[in-house]
Amino acid sequence: MSVRSSRRGRDDSSELEQLRRQCDELRVSLESMRVYYEDLLGSLQDAIVVVDPGGRIRSVNQAAEELIGLSAQPLHDRPFEQAFPHDRPLQELVRKTLESGRTHTDFDARLTGLDGSQVVVSAVGSLIREAGGEARGVVVALRDQTRIRDLEERLARSDRLAVLGTVAAGVAHEIRNPLAGLRGAAQLLEGESGFPPTFKEYTSVIIKEVDRLASIVETLLSFASPRALSFRPCNLHEILDGLVFLEQAPLRDRGVSVQRVYDPQLPEILADSAEIHQVFLNLIRNGVEAMPGGGELTLRTRYERSSQRCGGLSVAVAEIVDQGTGFDPEIERHLFTPFFTTKEGGTGLGLAICLRIVEDHRGAMEATSQPGKGSSFRVLLPLAKQPGPAAQEGLRTS
Repeated sequence: MSVRSSRRGRDDSSELEQLRRQCDELRVSLESMRVYYEDLLGSLQDAIVVVDPGGRIRSVNQAAEELIGLSAQPLHDRPFEQAFPHDRPLQELVRKTLESGRTHTDFDARLTGLDGSQVVVSAVGSLIREAGGEARGVVVALRDQTRIRDLEERLARSDRLAVLGTVAAGVAHEIRNPLAGLRGAAQLLEGESGFPPTFKEYTSVIIKEVDRLASIVETLLSFASPRALSFRPCNLHEILDGLVFLEQAPLRDRGVSVQRVYDPQLPEILADSAEIHQVFLNLIRNGVEAMPGGGELTLRTRYERSSQRCGGLSVAVAEIVDQGTGFDPEIERHLFTPFFTTKEGGTGLGLAICLRIVEDHRGAMEATSQPGKGSSFRVLLPLAKQPGPAAQEGLRTS
């Protein structure tokens, strides 16, 4: 009896040891599989968010952290609606996928960042199933479409400007001579000995308006035949300071003070200084005009190592911030469109020309505003020295 009990004890111990080894092997295998899938998700460029059947976030990859602007830890186990409170289309995407059991796609969803800015994304919601067919949750794949949308807008804008340039070149030739004739005739009338002095007011208006039309024609011609740019390293702070010095009289007259918030380590940009001078002169004057009752104009600069909007180049970012009345989102969408203006007597060409100059430098421009609180215009310009030889070569040959 004791021998049999002893043998049974050894058998049980052997089985227990074998089970322990199998559990250890299974644990190692599961850990290896977990690490493998984490590495797999981490290597994806698309943002991945895994949501359980109850609508809670179970996992996010690194691309999702960067796109959302939050690390994985505060997102884990949060309801999807709380993590994306301002993104109703994404909430609907998850809900429809869970309810229908089918994949759903939204090519023009918008993701709201922590700072309130929006990113255009394509979103795909796919159902995760158990072996028996039960739903385990939803995988939401988000792809940043901002760069593609920017390229589409640039292409459309380039097409419009090309047409405008062609028309301008033809129209300018036909208009210039009649304008010169009108101006000359008005001046001759004023020089006549018997010309009534009371009529001089009218001829002065004719000359003034002819000069204004001539200026518009010259501006239009800049689209038709833009000047060749001469690139060289430039100190952006010197350009901004020089403009503030030149504009000190208008700034003083309107009660506008200037606040400089410069990055002291900002590298030089590669630019045509005369053209960039024109860009910032226009932006500073616009900022001053936006504050007829006075206020503070802030000039802020910083360095950005890799700008997605500028093809991954290292850029200097200059921001012109006013405390004016601002503008609503509908106006924001048309700010850089030729002939669109909110100014009385404006031509609507100033910002369009600025954008063309900046894009000729392989840079980018963007504007944001809060109605009643002011506006901000940001200009991104590539640096003279790029960290990578490939980027530098691309900038030099563009």
